[in-house]
Amino acid sequence: MTRKTTGIPGLDGMLQGGFPYPSAILVAGEPGTGKTTLAVQSLFHGASEGEKGLYITAISEPQWLVQRFLSSFSFYDQQLVEKGVVNFIDIGPTLTKNPSDILSTIKKQIEQYHPARIIIDPITPMTDMLQWRGETREFMHELFAYLKAFECLAIITAELSYDDISHSQESYMVDGVVMLSYPEEEKVRRKFLEVLKMRGTKHTTGRQLIDITDEGLAVQAGLR
Repeated sequence: MTRKTTGIPGLDGMLQGGFPYPSAILVAGEPGTGKTTLAVQSLFHGASEGEKGLYITAISEPQWLVQRFLSSFSFYDQQLVEKGVVNFIDIGPTLTKNPSDILSTIKKQIEQYHPARIIIDPITPMTDMLQWRGETREFMHELFAYLKAFECLAIITAELSYDDISHSQESYMVDGVVMLSYPEEEKVRRKFLEVLKMRGTKHTTGRQLIDITDEGLAVQAGLR
């Protein structure tokens, strides 16, 4: 099986060398667990090796604000952004004004940039907006079918807890699920990563301690 290295120290060793390629990977967790950091760190890792990357969000934050936050990490390379190797796209206005057009908008952006690595961060606002219209299931099915057919590595983040993941549509449709958490243990919160599933991979099981520094996210495999 072809694999793409993740760019996350300690994670490739848990995945027999990296993410399956092509594949759609769900990175789930509650707010503040490190989902965006993991996803964008992997995006810039791919870009540093010559892959074109696309970051799609629908939270309608100014791009300069998003990039200012990310620039505090050493993996962020502004030159790759200026050269168009990594592109940041906000589709929030489409989600607000024409929710039914969100899938076609995502497809247009992907076909315009033709990336090898795609981040959708997070998918939760899209599914929440479409839920009351009864369009969530159709949207999810068509999106993941499209991503898998596009021959890319797609990392999708979602605001989900352990209680949510077992009955979430996303977890059934993707090829892999990486769960991030920060439970309180003995009045101290520590952050963990757990690979719940990964297609065609004999992955390491159980929660693994993670650390987030100026260099990004790293898995301390074997430490619990």
